[in-house]
Amino acid sequence: MEPRTGIAHAILVLVLVWGMAALAQEAQWGHEFPHEFSRPVLAEPEDDSGPPVAEPFFAWLINLTETDTLGTWSAEGIQSALGRWRGASRFPVETLLQLERRRPSEDEQRSWPHAAVRAVWEMTLTEDLERSMPYSILGYHPGTLRLSRHLLLTEVRAGTLAYADGADPHLMRDVIMFRLDQGYLVLDVDGLVDRLLGKSLDDSGTVGFVLAREEGRLLGLAVSRGRNGRRIYGEFDFRRDKVLPNGRPAARGLSATCRMKMLEDYTGPELGRWVDGR
Repeated sequence: MEPRTGIAHAILVLVLVWGMAALAQEAQWGHEFPHEFSRPVLAEPEDDSGPPVAEPFFAWLINLTETDTLGTWSAEGIQSALGRWRGASRFPVETLLQLERRRPSEDEQRSWPHAAVRAVWEMTLTEDLERSMPYSILGYHPGTLRLSRHLLLTEVRAGTLAYADGADPHLMRDVIMFRLDQGYLVLDVDGLVDRLLGKSLDDSGTVGFVLAREEGRLLGLAVSRGRNGRRIYGEFDFRRDKVLPNGRPAARGLSATCRMKMLEDYTGPELGRWVDGR
């Protein structure tokens, strides 16, 4: 059975999306807030040991994405494919009914009037899901991930992006954007954590996801919005398999740049929407 990458970003998404801990900062492109806490955190030393992508499920999905593989497959097919990678994955795939990565239709291409849609991902689950956030942020498991039964993402490859944070230039290569055009993926922050941290950790609805390479190092980014429209992003380190506890200017700028491209002349349904009135 031919591998598929559709899941790559629905669940890459899943983890990417909720990440950042740091103090909110302003930049010349506007307000772009990481998922932050009320206290600064010392940066951890870089660790270049181990594989570039620690989680085998992510490693497989990213490999499929970078090789531009098309196809459709079931949970059993994914489990079989993962058996070829080292280590056990923490992500259950038994809830997946079907995953597909295909070329876009004419309507899907027109939804990005200024960019070429490379592929479309569709993921169908057994039902709408509510799962605990699989990664901690500074020791907290902040709440519940709510995922619709059907997700559709459009993929655009932006190549190299250059932008500035004040006087500091940044360069990202191999940038790939995934916009969530149908369905929802929401981080519903636990009530107790919400009361303790207040504005330091907001509920978030997904707009899309980003893969990029910074000086050869792969990073993941979730682009989302708060209930009041607040622009939020989360950064994930694939090598260390963790969300990052600092709102880096390079990541903040990448989020703002990609958000602008994702929403440029977009006429579809509201992205990062809330469901069931919550």
